[in-house]
Amino acid sequence: MKTIDLQTQVTFERIMLATDFFPAAKIAQAYAVGLAQHDSSTLEVATVVDLSLTLPSMDVISESALEALRYSSEEGLRRLAEGISGVRVTRKVIEGFLPASLLVDEAVKSNADLIVLGTTSKHGLKKFVLGSTAEEVIRTAPCPVLTVGPHVSLPNFPVFFQRIVYATDLSSQGAKAADLALSLGQTSGAKVYLCHVITENEASNHGDCEARSIASLKALIPESVHDWCDPECIVEHGKSSEAILALAKRVNADLIVLGARKSSFWVEYIRTGLTPALLATANCPVLTVC
Repeated sequence: MKTIDLQTQVTFERIMLATDFFPAAKIAQAYAVGLAQHDSSTLEVATVVDLSLTLPSMDVISESALEALRYSSEEGLRRLAEGISGVRVTRKVIEGFLPASLLVDEAVKSNADLIVLGTTSKHGLKKFVLGSTAEEVIRTAPCPVLTVGPHVSLPNFPVFFQRIVYATDLSSQGAKAADLALSLGQTSGAKVYLCHVITENEASNHGDCEARSIASLKALIPESVHDWCDPECIVEHGKSSEAILALAKRVNADLIVLGARKSSFWVEYIRTGLTPALLATANCPVLTVC
């Protein structure tokens, strides 16, 4: 992700919408289009022809199945692009066996500033409709990823965010996500809530956690930020996903921004189901920055 200058309003000049044409992708499409219209961005709509789906056996590829997938993908993107107005749209059908890697590679090639994708939880919140693709894209993308879950409603146009919850594990890597959340707040005049969740384990191992957490959150806010907004620092207690979702509901947030280390936050939380639960049950989009 490019360096954020807090003196300049953040814009996403190149947005990539990754779609599988499922219902959740329709809401993600609306957000991608709305953000592209707001920033006068170029919008690339991309889909993956997953070659593993054409394998009836381990060594035989069904050519008819592959051609059907190619045709439906091309037609799906064509119809999608024809329904979009007010922005420059490009289309990309990608073929391969690793959808997440293919999408991330395409985002790198197109120099995307933002990836937008929709997710739908399966039983137990263990996977998304895109399989493990959504999780892998989030963990490996070179730019922020806006995830639109099944409980997110269609946005109002033009799309801009008015109440942003930024949640962090207070790692040094989370600072760039704080900058992005605050810059988005500047762009739309939003109220920004900076949040850290103190888990039971953290509370038992460190004294005076709340005061330390508030001080760490305040340290993320440059003095110049107070010229355009009044950010609020909040400490919650309990399970991270539940506490973040409860705060977002309480303040009626229309965006959650997550900033954390890949090695600790994402690996640990994806394994325990916390991050999938948050992404799959949030009532607003979730912007992840690693």
